[in-house]
Amino acid sequence: MSIGYNGFWGWLSMGLGIVIHVAFAAMVVLSAIWLYKKVMSGSTRERKSETALDILQQRLAKGEISVEEYRTMRQELE
Repeated sequence: MSIGYNGFWGWLSMGLGIVIHVAFAAMVVLSAIWLYKKVMSGSTRERKSETALDILQQRLAKGEISVEEYRTMRQELE
């Protein structure tokens, strides 16, 4: 009796072992990429969504500026 990958079942189990290891490695890499994109997209979305006009509208809503100041500043922005 010999030891090793003799016959069909030996090569099949070796092939499945390789496939499982490659699939696991791919899953780890893809998970890391997904996590990186998820973390980075959250910080950039906050910065992109606030334009000068958005900030001006928020200041008016908070009562930091009057309606006249809002109109003047909005005209300057546009």
